[in-house]
Amino acid sequence: MVTPYALAMGSKEEARGRFRNLRKNSQLSDRKAPSRVLFAAPELVAAEIIASFQSYGEEPDTFELHALLTALGKKILLPRMNPDKSLTWMIDGAEAGALIIEKIDVVIIPALAIDKRGVRLGQGGGSFDRALPALPGWKVALIDSVCLSDENLPEEEHDVRMDAAATELGITRFR
Repeated sequence: MVTPYALAMGSKEEARGRFRNLRKNSQLSDRKAPSRVLFAAPELVAAEIIASFQSYGEEPDTFELHALLTALGKKILLPRMNPDKSLTWMIDGAEAGALIIEKIDVVIIPALAIDKRGVRLGQGGGSFDRALPALPGWKVALIDSVCLSDENLPEEEHDVRMDAAATELGITRFR
C-alpha cells in the first residue's frame, strides 16, 4: 500500500537516487561499523541460523561479520541469485533445504534506506522483496545512519517491513 505521505518523497527510483547519493557522500569511514553493532543485539546472540548477504560497493561490510559468526558456531545462509532474480539460499556451498530455512532466527538484509516505520528501500531488483515473506526470524537491515529516513519511503503492498536497522550509531527498532 502506498501512503499519501510516501508519495511526497516521489517514486522509488527517485528515492533510490537520493539515498545512493547520500550513501556515496557519507562520511562513514568504517564500513564494518554497522555490522559490529549487531553483536549487541540479543536476537543475534541467541541465533543459531542466520540468513545474510555478501556486501559489495558502498554497502556496510558483511565479510568480517560472517567470519565472526561462523567462529561462534552459527550457521550462515547466503543467497545465490537465479536467472529469474529469485534467490536460492546456500549453506557451505550447498543449497539449503526447507528444514534449515524454516529455522532461520535472524535475517540480515541489504538496504539503501529504511524509514521510521521499518519500510525498506532496496536496489530495485526485487530479489529480497520476493524472498522475505518466506523467511522467518528477526529481520534487520544494515545501512549507514544517513540513510535512516525521517520521511516515509514509498511502500507497496508486497513490501515486508523490517524489525530493525543497524547503523554505525546503533540499532533502531521498529516493532
